[in-house]
Amino acid sequence: MAAIVLKQNNPGYIDATGVGADAVDKTIDALRMRYNKHPLVGGRWFKSVDATGKGGTWKVSNYGTIIEHPRRSEDSDRIPFATPWKGFKLELTPLSYRLGIEVERKFDEDQIMEVAGRMASGLMNTTRVMMEHSMADVFNNAQVSTVVGGDGVSLSNTAHPFERRQQGTWSNRETAAALTHANYHTARVNMRKRTDEFGDRQPIKPKDLIIPVDLEKKAKEIFQSEKVDDNALNTKNVYSGSVNIVVHDYLTSTTQWLIWGDRDDMTEDKSLYHVTIGQPTIRPTEGQDKKSDIIMSKYIRLRFVDAFYHGKNIQENAGA
Repeated sequence: MAAIVLKQNNPGYIDATGVGADAVDKTIDALRMRYNKHPLVGGRWFKSVDATGKGGTWKVSNYGTIIEHPRRSEDSDRIPFATPWKGFKLELTPLSYRLGIEVERKFDEDQIMEVAGRMASGLMNTTRVMMEHSMADVFNNAQVSTVVGGDGVSLSNTAHPFERRQQGTWSNRETAAALTHANYHTARVNMRKRTDEFGDRQPIKPKDLIIPVDLEKKAKEIFQSEKVDDNALNTKNVYSGSVNIVVHDYLTSTTQWLIWGDRDDMTEDKSLYHVTIGQPTIRPTEGQDKKSDIIMSKYIRLRFVDAFYHGKNIQENAGA
């Protein structure tokens, strides 16, 4: 059997001599549609926001009810007063994306418009996949210094500033190390030791373990075994079943692992945002965008941005 070299001509439309040639070739007895299902993963951690009517940008900030502890003060003393600290502000600008597809008149003449219609249906699916990559990139770029949140630093950082600057900084980045029972314990303890802007404990409990598919086997050995997987002393595994293992198929690293906490279940102070202006829409092309003898021509348009506000609900390890 001779090898077949695939090539693509006339990008942008479905024609009878290019991508649609097999549909009009009467010598082909079976024309099958390729597998076209992609996992939906990222949306579970993002707060969806419609920024329509906001002037093209969307801003988020927060406020607090946390103030310093009451001071010792007698009735004859002047009352000491305190005030909460304001939060960080982040401004997001959704970007525009468009993509079109066209179908030649020949497909209608040869009565195979059904095939062309199925091909064109990929517009919405490819948009959904693009959004998954966009949300995943928030994790993929967790340590990139130029990708910052409301506090001016990366999602994973050793020097997140507190809202009350006098308190100093805090860290949600672990020393790069492989996913093991012991290293998970260290990261979990660090999440439990989270504090507020006055240094009081605000413990966060791990909820999800976010991993690439490369770490799925190791994660299941750690969290689905009755005994500690890397301990020869038959030690009971106290973390068995304690977190949800979520394989994120769009992570680019093969070693990175992240812990997602329970903070977003208890507050409106969300960490991650998927901001849209309107909804993705598919429309027919008009005017100069529509060529002669094109009987179906449509395009998809959307505006969105994915970003993080802060990293308080995440503990990240680049792995090893």
